[in-house]
Amino acid sequence: MRQLRNIIFIASIIGVPILGQCFADTAGVDAYRQAILIKIALNITLAVGLSLIIGFTGQFSLGHAAFMSVGAIVSAFFSGYVIIRWTGGVDPAWLEGATVSAILLRSALLALAMLVGTVAAALASIVVGIPSLRLRGDYLAIATLGFGEIVYNLILIYIQRTAADTAFYIPNQLNFMANGVNIASSWILALLAIVVVRNIVSATAGRALPAIREDEIGSMAVGIRTTRYKLLAFLVGSMFAGAAGALEGHQILTVNPGVYRFDRSIEIIVPVVLGGSGSLSGCILASAGFTYLLERLRDLPAQQYRTIVYAAVLVLVMVLRPQGLMGRWEIRDVWNRLRRRRPQPQAAKSTAPDAGIVTLNPKSDAPLALECQDLVIKFGGLTAVNGFNLTLRNHEILGLIGPNGAGKTTCFNMITGMYRPTSGNILLNGHSLVGLGPARINHRGIARTFQNIRLFTDLSVLDNVRIALHAHLKTGVPSAVLRTNEFYREEARTRQTAEQLLDIFGLLHKADLNAGSLPYGDQRRLEIARALATRPRVLCLDEPAAGMNPAEKSELMDLIRRLRDRFQLAVLLIEHDMRVVMGVCERIIVLDHGEMIAQGKPEEIRDNPKVIEAYLGEPVKVA
Repeated sequence: MRQLRNIIFIASIIGVPILGQCFADTAGVDAYRQAILIKIALNITLAVGLSLIIGFTGQFSLGHAAFMSVGAIVSAFFSGYVIIRWTGGVDPAWLEGATVSAILLRSALLALAMLVGTVAAALASIVVGIPSLRLRGDYLAIATLGFGEIVYNLILIYIQRTAADTAFYIPNQLNFMANGVNIASSWILALLAIVVVRNIVSATAGRALPAIREDEIGSMAVGIRTTRYKLLAFLVGSMFAGAAGALEGHQILTVNPGVYRFDRSIEIIVPVVLGGSGSLSGCILASAGFTYLLERLRDLPAQQYRTIVYAAVLVLVMVLRPQGLMGRWEIRDVWNRLRRRRPQPQAAKSTAPDAGIVTLNPKSDAPLALECQDLVIKFGGLTAVNGFNLTLRNHEILGLIGPNGAGKTTCFNMITGMYRPTSGNILLNGHSLVGLGPARINHRGIARTFQNIRLFTDLSVLDNVRIALHAHLKTGVPSAVLRTNEFYREEARTRQTAEQLLDIFGLLHKADLNAGSLPYGDQRRLEIARALATRPRVLCLDEPAAGMNPAEKSELMDLIRRLRDRFQLAVLLIEHDMRVVMGVCERIIVLDHGEMIAQGKPEEIRDNPKVIEAYLGEPVKVA
């Protein structure tokens, strides 16, 4: 059935332009309204593509129109020079009329030119994205802004040197696009953009994009290769910009570089922000309404009035609705709310340690899970950790304690790839991890939680866990876009696994709630569940009992033991509550001023004079 729907969708993409051409004369729509319909469709395409970059991934691009110009100019060159000159000229008689052969030829020529423009825009996005998306912050905005100016000036220089004009004209022989096929092709492109973006962001693999938007460091900690996913979003958005530029150029037979400058990029950004970052429905509605408003404002007698009204509308919307018209809701969410049919939380199930069927990793026969050998890290002239050594055996719970500033979290950051040690080595099951990034280390089998909780607070509890399972998917974004049968099967398995993990932690009945709305103790448990979803062999817990009451701490101790036994884990624990450390850890390492001052069993650490002097102050009594 799903394959049949895919076939019908593809057939509609091919057939609707043909039908539009055949019935163009009977549409009964005047030229002005046809132009508005075309422009709305093109702007929806552009805004939807940009929403994948800005709204869902949280990366800011200021040069989206530049990729539109790349698609327009490259497809124009292809049409004008390859099709016309290389073939010795195309007889317009073959392109005119409503015969099946003429319609098919027109559609094929347009599709081929759009494909070339789309590929060119994709290549340009890779050139811009690879160096800039490796960094966090505003680098992409600066790079795309500069790229737009480079493209504009290069095109302008070419035009001025080859023709005494300010635009590049597509040969008149290609003036075969009647209004009916213009409208149909524009709206099919818009529909294709909506379907592709929707399929990406609603899949487990695509949920990595809003995770990056929420917390890039937390995303890396659960195995998301952030640069790869940011580049993916940038590539897809730029491809649709290139396709829209190619289609627009062939509709008006002119490529004017002045049309694709910074102000055009801003016109594309505005609907994305107004509609609500992270809402595909809001982006579509805002783009359509914004385009129509601009066209109606053209009737005002003076340009100044048009600008004033336009700016006033923007200010009014942002003051009354700063999160955008839809926020991060979709139309289906509004419909459910109006009908008071909010998603009901899942019924709570048993939280026994053997509940569910989750199996993350087979038991390892290696004696040592993790080794740190003479680790040193310096920040400028400050030595934060000096000569740190650690051996963590499989199935062991090891505590790492010390006063504030002793270097405990710094050791965690080195082990998990957040920091690169100045010297020394880190071995996981005998393989060195030094030089690997956080995502690759997570894939090797080390997961962590954070001292300050790093959940994806605007995403659901279920999605927080489901995102962490993405690295183990066999299908990827292409399968998500095409909605293959294997994609649906794997999505079902992923959801089942995530629900089982939530069941183990007693959070299944809260699966549909936003993670940020959970009580503090539940957020701590959810972060551990999310870390387990990455299928680690070593679990690093950074102060998991912080902020918990005595009853919750007792439950946490029991939970750590059960998780160790069930999932065959080695656990490395940082904790300031000595009753938790002494009660759950089998061995303890003590740091002070970046150096290890003691290690041993809990009773040995409890009575160690150096530890008492540097940290404990008095022997700890274990309840």
